[in-house]
Amino acid sequence: MAFLIFLGNIGFILDSTVFNHILLENPHTAPTVLVFFVFSLLLFGLQFPTYFRTYPILAVCVSLLLGSGSTLLLIDWSLSTEMNPYASRVLLEYFYPGFYGISYCLLLLVVSMKLKHSFPAISNYIFSAYLCVSLSFLLTTMLILQSSLIPSFIKYYLHFFLFNDISFILCFIAFLFHYSFTQDYLTHPISFLFERQKKIFEAFSDVSHKGSRELKEKLWRLYDNRNWKSFMDSFWYQILVDETLDNALEHGGKRGDDTITVHVYESKRFIDFYVIDRGKGFNPRLVPNPVSVERKHVASGRGIHILRKIFIVRWNFLGNEINIRIDKLKGGEWSISPIEDQ
Repeated sequence: MAFLIFLGNIGFILDSTVFNHILLENPHTAPTVLVFFVFSLLLFGLQFPTYFRTYPILAVCVSLLLGSGSTLLLIDWSLSTEMNPYASRVLLEYFYPGFYGISYCLLLLVVSMKLKHSFPAISNYIFSAYLCVSLSFLLTTMLILQSSLIPSFIKYYLHFFLFNDISFILCFIAFLFHYSFTQDYLTHPISFLFERQKKIFEAFSDVSHKGSRELKEKLWRLYDNRNWKSFMDSFWYQILVDETLDNALEHGGKRGDDTITVHVYESKRFIDFYVIDRGKGFNPRLVPNPVSVERKHVASGRGIHILRKIFIVRWNFLGNEINIRIDKLKGGEWSISPIEDQ
């Protein structure tokens, strides 16, 4: 979405500077670009997240809208503004805005239905995103009413592009506050840009005991070849490998083509493990503390608790990707005994 918005904005900048309004002088150019932009958004919303594909009515609605948009473009391109000025004006002033409005409403419906059963962290973010879109709509409406502030604001459909820009920026800021500025979710500090990490391992396997075992064997060979035993005991490495891959195996999806992917990056100070599965994910904030009184006799959940004691553990916002960050300089401080947490 950011790339599409960037292309639209750079197109307007080039047309107003380099091409002297030659490309966008045709009043049908900008609406055409916006139709393809809406197509991309709807297809993205229909396919994401991949584990929710149980709403055929959404596919039917999106298909009908894509068909109507394509028909609108064909009619628009076949009309001559000079020969059919009234029909062209009706298309530009009524049909295109109506199509955009219906498309955005359908996009909100697609996102709502697909994510309504997700864990609360996503639901809260979606609610914030709705507020951001509403605020963007109000700001854009105010600019439309004061169209004299921006030359050719209506002529080039800049209000729709501006609405996309404002919505994206506000939703991105809301996303940062929901996920990046918390201790549970995967994010990278500014220092990450200067760490010069290098990918040293990448492998994937199907979600099966055999595939998980093969990944573990490869990771153990990596441990020996990189001589990580000089700062990390094999006991802690075994917990890291077993817990991340076993959890991915348990929650990694139920379809036959589901896979588990492992990436390992290394810099002078840090090692980052990324284990990604195709499962629905979970909310890491709701993981119970295994040392609490009510969980004293429950065997599950202790591995992640131990990992959090010794490593930096974070998840992506869906909960189906875990990042384990190892600080090489803390090797001598790993004195936590597993017996203490039993």
